[in-house]
Amino acid sequence: MEDIQKELRIRDRILSIYDEPGADFPSAADYDAYLETVEDIIYKLSNNVDVIETEEQVRDYQRRRAEKAAEASGAGAAAAAAAYKPQAGGAAVQPQPLAAVQQDGEGKLVPPARARLSQAQLLEAARASGWTPDIPKRRALHEAFSTIYVF
Repeated sequence: MEDIQKELRIRDRILSIYDEPGADFPSAADYDAYLETVEDIIYKLSNNVDVIETEEQVRDYQRRRAEKAAEASGAGAAAAAAAYKPQAGGAAVQPQPLAAVQQDGEGKLVPPARARLSQAQLLEAARASGWTPDIPKRRALHEAFSTIYVF
């Protein structure tokens, strides 16, 4: 399992570097040769065969691609040097969360303290919409008495 994970990491890294589309090649045979080269590099790095030479080959390819991209954009050698940066591994610093998320017992989000309304304000808002405190009582009585069946 560890070998598979190692190969997948190497494959992801190499395929992110060697990502030229087939349309960039003059023929299908040239593109197939390119893909075989990529698979050879992945095999060598995964199985610890000529690791130093293979890594040097990958770095040279990155340098050539950066120079080619800089020439295409007209920036020159200075931009090519700036574009090529070895990737550093390791953990990145995570940003601090903006505010804590508060939830009640049912998992619903609790509004921030400044947005909470008092009981009087809630009752006033309900009355403005036409609600009165005796509506639930009247409905309960109506439902209770409408289910009584008289013989």
